[in-house]
Amino acid sequence: MKNRILIIGAGISGLACALMFEKIGYTPVIFEKSDCLRHDGGGLTLWNNATDALQAMGLLEEIYESSKIICESSLTTSSGKILAKIPLDELATKYGTYTVGILRSNLHHILASKLNQTEIKTGYNLVNLKETNEEVIAHFENGHEEAGELLVGADGIYSAVRNKLFPNHDLRFSGYEAWRGISSYTNQYTKSGFTFESWGNGKRFGFIPMSDSLVYWFATRNTLENLKESQISKEQLIYSFREFVQPVPAVIEVTKGKDITRKLIYDFKPLQNWSKGRVVLIGDAAHATTPNLGQGACMALEDSVVLAQCLEQGKNPFDAVKAFEENRKDRAKLIVNKSWMYGKIAQMENSLLCKVRNLIVKNCPSIYKNNNFNKIVGHKI
Repeated sequence: MKNRILIIGAGISGLACALMFEKIGYTPVIFEKSDCLRHDGGGLTLWNNATDALQAMGLLEEIYESSKIICESSLTTSSGKILAKIPLDELATKYGTYTVGILRSNLHHILASKLNQTEIKTGYNLVNLKETNEEVIAHFENGHEEAGELLVGADGIYSAVRNKLFPNHDLRFSGYEAWRGISSYTNQYTKSGFTFESWGNGKRFGFIPMSDSLVYWFATRNTLENLKESQISKEQLIYSFREFVQPVPAVIEVTKGKDITRKLIYDFKPLQNWSKGRVVLIGDAAHATTPNLGQGACMALEDSVVLAQCLEQGKNPFDAVKAFEENRKDRAKLIVNKSWMYGKIAQMENSLLCKVRNLIVKNCPSIYKNNNFNKIVGHKI
C-alpha cells in the first residue's frame, strides 16, 4: 500500500488533506460516515492565517471569488457602543492575504472540485483499526476493510479515530449554546465588508457578510448542559436578544426558521499526543476549539498544508507525523486555551462585572496590536 493514505472524514480537514497529498504524489482515499457529502452548514471567517494556507494550496483567487473580503471588524456592546476596532484591510497589507467571510458549503465545494485522484467513499463508519509493520488497516461497519501506508483521522470533534487512540479524553462543555443562521440581507455593512460582534450580559451576537446580500450570524447564550438540544422558534430568539440594537433584530427576523440551528458548544483540553504509529489526528479531531476566535476551519487548513510538507520532506510515516505534531501542538494549545478564556470573558452574565469588563476592553491597547492576536492571525506556514 505504498503511497496510499486513508482519510477518515470528508469535512474541511479531510478534503484539504487529500488535495495536499495529491500534490506531493500520494494516493488518498476518503471514508465518510454520512451517506453523502455535506452541502449545508453555516458560514466561516477565514482569517489571514487561513487564506495564507489556501494560497499555499493554490486556491486563494477562487476563494476570493466565492466569498466576501472583510475590511473592518468591531466589538460593541449590545447597545451599539464601540469597545474595539480591527482594521482588517491594514492587516491584509501587513500579512499579504485578506480575511474573508465564506459559506462552509462554498469552501467544501472548492476543495472537493480540485481532487483528481482521490476516491471518496460515503456510508463508511469506522469501527476498528489494526496496524502491522508495513500498513494500517481500517475496518468499517459495513464489513469493508482497507489498508494504507498512513491513516489520517479528520473526523471532527466526535472523532472515531481519536476514540480508538485516546478513549478516555472527554469533551468539555463551555457553559453556553449557539444559534447560527444564514439570511439574505443587504445594508452598508454587507456592501463594505464590515463584521461585528456585540456583547450583552451572558449573550453575544455576531454578524459576518458572505456576499453583498448574504449574512452569516451567530447568537450565544449561557445555558445548562443537560437541556435538550431542540429547535427554538424565531420569535423566542428575537425576544431573547431584544436588547440588542439594529441590525441584530432585523437580521434574525429575515432569517427563515428552517435556516436557524442550535448547538451546545464543546471543545476538549489539548491532547498530549496526536498520533500512534501510522495513525494521526488533524483538525477538530486533534484540537477542537470553541468558535470564539473563528479558528476551527483555519487551523484545519493549516494542518493539511503542514502534514503534507512533513511527508514531502521524505520522512517515513512515523517520523512525518511526529514532525507534524512538533510543528503544530504548541500553536493549537495556544488557540484552544485563548478561545476558551475569551468565551468565559465574553459570556459574563453579572451586570456589574460586564460593565467592568467593557470598560477594561475599551481602554486596552488595540486588539490588532496584541501579541497573541498577531501570533494567531499573522501565522505563516
